[in-house]
Amino acid sequence: MMNHSNQQLNYWPWKLNWKSKIPHKVACFVWLLAEEAVLTQENLMKRGIILSPMCFLCGEQAETVNHLILHCRITGQLWRLFLNLRGIAWSMPGKITEALKSWEGSRSASKRQKQTRIVPTCIWGTICRERNSKCFENVENSMEKIKLNCLLILCFV
Repeated sequence: MMNHSNQQLNYWPWKLNWKSKIPHKVACFVWLLAEEAVLTQENLMKRGIILSPMCFLCGEQAETVNHLILHCRITGQLWRLFLNLRGIAWSMPGKITEALKSWEGSRSASKRQKQTRIVPTCIWGTICRERNSKCFENVENSMEKIKLNCLLILCFV
């Protein structure tokens, strides 16, 4: 993977994305997240659209890709759900690529290894769906429903 100055970037855990048993459109979405190219408030404002920069989910900080996907308090609750279920102690990295790399390295060998591999994509898909629901349809689900939706995605992928 190259950046704008054609310098080699650190290892990107492509196997976690492209070799996982997830739909191709989800893998493409995760790739866009890793490239920080998803249309968050920040990215839309960079394109000249005048908006409030605040996160649609928490309303507490500017909505950047890394905030929405990793550091938003709503997203954090989903991460804690899975970390507690697996008994994993994990410190949230600063960027999506670091989170993917760290998550890939933290998996333990088990029968549920493939299921554990897709946890980040389940969380991120749920968060983006919830954000868009709130943004475009003015529908806000309870935290319990958000967690249930995320668990259902994991169970039925």
